[in-house]
Amino acid sequence: MPQPARVTKKEMVTAFRTQEILAAARRVLARRGLEAMTMEDIAQAAGVAKGTLYVYFRGKEDLLQALMSQVGEQIIFDLEGILAGPGPPPEKVRQIVAMMLSHLRRERLLFPAYARELLRGGPQHPSGRWAQVQALEDRFVSLVTDLFAQGIAGGDFIPANPRLLTYLLRSMVRAVGYYQLTAGQDAAVDEALPVVQALLLSGLTPVSEIVREAAP
Repeated sequence: MPQPARVTKKEMVTAFRTQEILAAARRVLARRGLEAMTMEDIAQAAGVAKGTLYVYFRGKEDLLQALMSQVGEQIIFDLEGILAGPGPPPEKVRQIVAMMLSHLRRERLLFPAYARELLRGGPQHPSGRWAQVQALEDRFVSLVTDLFAQGIAGGDFIPANPRLLTYLLRSMVRAVGYYQLTAGQDAAVDEALPVVQALLLSGLTPVSEIVREAAP
């Protein structure tokens, strides 16, 4: 049986320092906003020289993509917890929507950077840290597609391409992000949660199931 690779002291220090810098970047982001924050600000908040900061990140965009990757890892962790828990597929879809919108609320200051990368065509040409973000998104699509396939097989959802349903779910959440960005309202996600859940699940529910639930 192959032994797990040992983590060197240098790798441990690098990982620790990277997390410290990302935590400092979040503090600066909350204080100054996405456009105003600079690498100088982040270096000062992290307690390192600006030159040291560039040892870990090539620039501000590279650092922002690392933050997005961090968010993606947490979303996958939360998603796997939902999928491993009890409940039928429709209930898990409700939980997934609520979880994703909760992340969207917490990361509203970072969302503009994510949206900008999408407009730049990042997913079509992944490189650097954006490739990590794309790998996490691919993992998300795979897991949720499996859930939709399970629900379709069990008669919980309409017969449709489960991958298409996954992309529709993700697109609806992104749309809430754009609405939150343009509306400039902290309550935008709370407003959107019941709407997204109702639209998504009413469209997924087979007609026979709707008729059965409506029967006296």
